[in-house]
Amino acid sequence: MDDLSPTKEDYIKVLFELGGRFNRVSNKEVSNRLDISPPTVTEMMNSLVKVEWVEYTPYKGSILTDKGTEYAKEIIRKHRLWEVFLFEKLGFDIEDVHAEAELLEHTTSDDVADKLESYLGYPEYCPHGGAIKIDLMDMQEDYTFTISEAKAGTEVVISRIVDEEKLLKYFKNQHLNIGDRITVTDIDSSIDLITLTAEEDKEIQISISLGNYLFVEPI
Repeated sequence: MDDLSPTKEDYIKVLFELGGRFNRVSNKEVSNRLDISPPTVTEMMNSLVKVEWVEYTPYKGSILTDKGTEYAKEIIRKHRLWEVFLFEKLGFDIEDVHAEAELLEHTTSDDVADKLESYLGYPEYCPHGGAIKIDLMDMQEDYTFTISEAKAGTEVVISRIVDEEKLLKYFKNQHLNIGDRITVTDIDSSIDLITLTAEEDKEIQISISLGNYLFVEPI
């Protein structure tokens, strides 16, 4: 793999964010998120199996091992701490912090991460709603679900958006932001469409596929 390819850490982080703790994630989903070819994903999954971070079944997808899950959490924690720093201390726009944090997370030691967390006042969430503390990550994963998993008529609040620049800009343009209260009006799988009602009865429509990246909790 060339130097521009995502590292092993990026793969397990994406698997974690796509629900890979408990459910198998397809190579296609990983390929789409990292914008790389499916054969490259397959090659990397086989490498991750060798270091015992992933269990991979051809044509069915990958699931994180306990070892891979714990390592993914540590990388995600560092990433989210840097996002808070860039957003709150350096004044970066919220949709721009992800790319910078991607560069910093891989070179951040545990000691630096701990001191950064202390300096920031032990924040609980990153600007995109992701939990920072390891135990809080577990709680968040347990009580949140994607908007695509909600039933019609359910009222929810947006709690987290998968941390990827294009997704963040898309949801921002759709006026879907952290903390917004919305109602799932209709889900039509035949045309891959979710209809939402936001404040002031504004109607918003997104695809079910993209809804998998928008995490909510019931009100």
